[in-house]
Amino acid sequence: VPHLVNMTKRGADQIGGADYTFDCTGSTKVMRQALEASHRGWGKSVVIGVAGAGQEISTRPFQLVTGRTWMGTAFGGARGRTDVPKIVDWYMAGKIEIDPMITHTLKLEDINRGFDLMHEGKSIRSVVVY
Repeated sequence: VPHLVNMTKRGADQIGGADYTFDCTGSTKVMRQALEASHRGWGKSVVIGVAGAGQEISTRPFQLVTGRTWMGTAFGGARGRTDVPKIVDWYMAGKIEIDPMITHTLKLEDINRGFDLMHEGKSIRSVVVY
């Protein structure tokens, strides 16, 4: 969606804001809206979507001075060196399901197609086999 969606039947002035908001769109407009929709004092807004090259986000300092937190995340906050081996172990032991999230399996020579699928929004997760 190109804008923030209020899924309640009450006005924003009656809600106070969300404890957590997440932007997965990559739209800098939605990133700002998500921050402004988080609750004053403790709301946390997490940027997950990747904006276009060279785009910048901005907000009024008041949004942060009033206690909101604006942060980004990559890979769900996982630390590659320590977390990836654990995740692989969990997968191999059947503790977590990853296969349903894999939408495409590609050969190494088709890796650019994987990037195209990602940019077109047609891929959740592509696996490159080499």
